Amino acid sequence: MSRLLFDSFDSPATPTLAAVDKHASMMAALLPPGKVWRLVGSLLSLLFAGCADELGRLAGRVTDLINEADPSTAIELLPDYESELALAATGTTAEQQANVVARLIARQRYRPVDFQTALAPLLAQDPSDVDVLERTHAIADAMGNDREIFLFFIYRDPTLPGTYFLSSAQALVNAIKPSHTKGFVIESINFLCDDPFSQCDRDVLGA
Repeated sequence: MSRLLFDSFDSPATPTLAAVDKHASMMAALLPPGKVWRLVGSLLSLLFAGCADELGRLAGRVTDLINEADPSTAIELLPDYESELALAATGTTAEQQANVVARLIARQRYRPVDFQTALAPLLAQDPSDVDVLERTHAIADAMGNDREIFLFFIYRDPTLPGTYFLSSAQALVNAIKPSHTKGFVIESINFLCDDPFSQCDRDVLGA
């Protein structure tokens, strides 16, 4: 990704007047003492001002580079992150950033903590606050269907603050879940019996 960062940062940035003055003053302060420098002071001021303009632009781009190195704040390099991760460039900038972060930390594992860690950016929660609701053997027995044990739910309380992206979270669940399981991202836990076997609605509530 570092190669992409440096290759992509060639667009100009206009430094502020304060930044230019600051860099010019810094260069002037590096001159040795002596009267000779006062004699050519006006010429040096113009030279330093010209150099400071470029140094200020460079300093601004370095700040941009730091921001772009973090996918949660990247804007210019979002297309590069998405291309590297084979993600579709859809949704708002915030959703694209969350998708990139979630995909980078997602791992092909099956423990609840792995789903919590991967889905936290998309659900605007700390990983420990992401609720993973798994079907137990007792629930499967009560429903008369052994395969119920392979269902699990990721619950996101809609009353909690934050911007979250359920459709992207569902897509990530589909991508990282084991093939023999089925996971749903939901906003309601009033009914967790939405399946063909329980005579409830066919679609999962809140999905």
